[in-house]
Amino acid sequence: MARQHRTSRPSARRGAIATAALAVALTAGIGAATARPVGPFDVGGAIEVEYDRAGGPAVLGDPVTPELDAGRGGRFQAFERNAAVYWHPEVDAHQVGGSIRAKWDTLGSENGVLGYPVTGELATPGRPGRFNHFQGGSIYWSLGTDSHRIGGAIRDKWGAYGWEGGALGFPLTDEATAAKDNGRYNLFEGGAVYWSARTGAHAVWGAIRDDWVRAGGENGRYGYPTSDEYDYQGGKAQDFQGGRITWMP
Repeated sequence: MARQHRTSRPSARRGAIATAALAVALTAGIGAATARPVGPFDVGGAIEVEYDRAGGPAVLGDPVTPELDAGRGGRFQAFERNAAVYWHPEVDAHQVGGSIRAKWDTLGSENGVLGYPVTGELATPGRPGRFNHFQGGSIYWSLGTDSHRIGGAIRDKWGAYGWEGGALGFPLTDEATAAKDNGRYNLFEGGAVYWSARTGAHAVWGAIRDDWVRAGGENGRYGYPTSDEYDYQGGKAQDFQGGRITWMP
């Protein structure tokens, strides 16, 4: 599905021939000179390349639709094992399926906040799970946590702590609106990451998080965290808008 570039200006007749040829290519599949039949439909072009990369019929099954228009100038084709391949000129073609695809659909698919996939579905390196990156964030899945959206500064902070293989583990919620100042948060197996425009994104966990939650969380007297947890006088401490919470062993 690479864009076509002209190296010379064609005559009117040649231009008409090229336009007709392009229309045929679009009907058969963008960028597809020769689409191949797979079950009831043809698969061609960049979608065919990604289909084969992702495992072809053995993994995705046969197509259940022809190649169709998708939102914002893209294309897609659906396959029988709850999977699809989406293409857009800005990101190429990538597979999305299963629980990750179902979560993406609830968020508006390619027309929603995440936009198009920019990777196929991949195995998480830190612990057993799966993920796709999208134009506007990511969706992570594991057997014990299901699929959840994460992005922006919260995803960056989570990544700084080792992604799913770090202390926070997999996300347990989608990114959601916090109770104060239009903040945002994700809950994780090992804690939470909270963000606000004034304080940035910070992880909070363990006994310090327990004390913070008992005091009302971000809507209580401490407000949002302004630092991550750090070593303090033989224990741990964390700074918040309204003060410091400490923990001693």
